[in-house]
Amino acid sequence: MRKYCLIILLFLAMISCKKDNFSETERYFTTDKTTYQIGDEFELTAIIKSVNEKEIRFYENFKNLDISFALMNNEKQIHNGSWTDGSTEFLEKTEITEYRILKGKPFEKTFKGLISQTNNEIVIHIPELNFKQGLPKKDFDKNTRVRIHGHCVPINPEFAASLEEFMKVKEIIILKE
Repeated sequence: MRKYCLIILLFLAMISCKKDNFSETERYFTTDKTTYQIGDEFELTAIIKSVNEKEIRFYENFKNLDISFALMNNEKQIHNGSWTDGSTEFLEKTEITEYRILKGKPFEKTFKGLISQTNNEIVIHIPELNFKQGLPKKDFDKNTRVRIHGHCVPINPEFAASLEEFMKVKEIIILKE
């Protein structure tokens, strides 16, 4: 009998925990410009829309909103080349914040960053995410685009829920000179 009570208590504890997902949402990025130069500051905004009322949850530091960058250049046959580490690699778990999104009232979070360079790399720095990653300067020419990838990772996913709800990619151009 005691064994059954313990099983029931564990089951109740599991189903009573707050579950979350990013399904049935439209997820994408916008930027303040489409073309940047070395030394430019930029704004990258994550937008999550829903037709129905929905609650989504993020760590306060947005650890579960993973952002990364890759290179695209058809002429050099580079497709998602030199992919950077994701922003989640550089953050610890923090407190959780819930956001209510409605039709016409999406979630929007803008991150400010800086594009710089070293001798060998074009560097993308987003201080709020503790993100500073480089892309090989040798792969940049007039046909190179930088693709911004992202996905939202549920903090406590529902059973059989997708663990990665991808953002629609966004491409920008970074001019070397």
